[in-house]
Amino acid sequence: MALAIGTTQANTGMAKAIYDEIDKQLSPPLSGTPAEDMEKIRDSWKKLAFAISTGVINHIISNMEIKGVQTSGDINATVSGSSATQSDVVFTQRNDGMDLVE
Repeated sequence: MALAIGTTQANTGMAKAIYDEIDKQLSPPLSGTPAEDMEKIRDSWKKLAFAISTGVINHIISNMEIKGVQTSGDINATVSGSSATQSDVVFTQRNDGMDLVE
């Protein structure tokens, strides 16, 4: 699953998930609040949810490091008409943790 921040309207991505939980937790205590005021409050919660999701996802993308990924297989190469096979090659992934999360 891709890490999607979402929108300032909190209708997609992580922003929506955060907003939905904020609304679920904080709306019941405000049940007597006039609808017009609740609309303004929810708009603020949407902005807050977007800010939180932006910070969380950008932090993960900037700081995540993937270690120890290995794969193996054979390499078949043709160079200037000659073919060669190297069997049982092990590839180890190395990265700096940047731009690896979609």
